[in-house]
Amino acid sequence: MRKSIAVLGGNGLLGSDLVKFLKEDFRVTPITRDNYPGYLGKKFDVLINANGNSRRFWANQNPREDFLASTVSVMSSIFDFPTDLYIYISSPDIYENHTSPRYTKEGSKITPENLESYGFDKYLSELIVKKYKNRYLILHPAMILGSSLKKGPIFDCLNNIPLFITLDSKIQMVTSQAIAEVIKILLDKSVTGEVFNVGGIGKFNFRKILKYIVKEIQISPRAEKQIYEMNVTKLRKIYPNLKTSEEYLKDFLKDNRISAIV
Repeated sequence: MRKSIAVLGGNGLLGSDLVKFLKEDFRVTPITRDNYPGYLGKKFDVLINANGNSRRFWANQNPREDFLASTVSVMSSIFDFPTDLYIYISSPDIYENHTSPRYTKEGSKITPENLESYGFDKYLSELIVKKYKNRYLILHPAMILGSSLKKGPIFDCLNNIPLFITLDSKIQMVTSQAIAEVIKILLDKSVTGEVFNVGGIGKFNFRKILKYIVKEIQISPRAEKQIYEMNVTKLRKIYPNLKTSEEYLKDFLKDNRISAIV
């Protein structure tokens, strides 16, 4: 019998696409805020928690609310669903310096008090998962591109919304489909107790967005330079088909039939 998988946050950016891509090989149940109470106590082989707050700026301005949304919710889900394997979708913001592969290896030392609220709450959630689940996987996804994209710099470019990052920003990207493929491989290999950075090879120089998006790009006066690149050496050992961040952007634009200059 095929494994049963519950996807917490099954109607979100990543969760909805995980449901779509994983249902070909597994019995997948999307769990949302609306149907959560109806599944309390139900046993699944795997629970993928893609439900945490992903609004970094909001989290840093509202630490108490983010703790409830990103950390308390993880503790609750562990005990609400007695799954065999727990997969937690975390964030590269758990790294103190997320600008270079030199500082973002999965085993890099983390000093919690140096983290912003958003990264700190994700880090606490990882510790909770490690403490209370014997079998777990933790994934740090780069900026996710998927069919339900509703925010972020690529969404802003496509919808004439002023960017909150400057054009000299450099961002690591990955598609939701690639994340689903990585999860399939990890499940097939029965990997547990591991942490993986999941992002494209290298950073995408955001100034090059002018090459791809056929729209006028607006920059907010409050825009800040951002640099994100995790070390993906560990990922490439189990996922040799990993593409570059720029290739994932091209895939996203093509798959969603978005007008672009290629």
